[in-house]
Amino acid sequence: MLIRAYLRASITEQDAQRAKEELKAFGTKFDHRIAGYYIENQSGTKLERLELNKLIEDSEAGDVLLIEKMDRLTRLPWGEWKTLKARIMAKGLVIVVADQPMTHAVFSSGEQNSITLALTEFMLDLGAAMARDDYETRHKRQAQGIAKAEGKYRGRQPNLALHHDILDQLTLGRSYSQIQEKLGCSRATIAKVVKVA
Repeated sequence: MLIRAYLRASITEQDAQRAKEELKAFGTKFDHRIAGYYIENQSGTKLERLELNKLIEDSEAGDVLLIEKMDRLTRLPWGEWKTLKARIMAKGLVIVVADQPMTHAVFSSGEQNSITLALTEFMLDLGAAMARDDYETRHKRQAQGIAKAEGKYRGRQPNLALHHDILDQLTLGRSYSQIQEKLGCSRATIAKVVKVA
């Protein structure tokens, strides 16, 4: 059994690696070392995520997909969550959520019985539904705040200095990967600049 940790943050301004030490300590607590960290800045509302796909592809039956909280894995609508969960289960991965002790049973020496498995699956589904609800509630409140501001809110303004630096790097013939490394921005930001330019 290999443990593969998935760390996600929505935007590049957030630190996706923030929970790395916590997950490392979690593995140590159960006398397991984490075999790999899959880290990305991508919304949990997106079904297709490069690093998550890579984690699933790299895994074998019985491996553990370790996450800090359920919302790090998904903020997907119910139907898309079922699709993602089916892919994970078809690969034979076991989902362990650090803050949900019910999911830790895979680390105990005894066999998991059908009741424990059913409760674990229920907890994962409940966590997924709550993560989506939290996402929708925050966006609803944000829309209400914008409406209340009566046109004063103009949305998040683009980082013009970063856009200028991206254009400079592109004119120098740099690849997206080189630009990402040099400027610490996402591929999506580079693509957005290219589209506008």
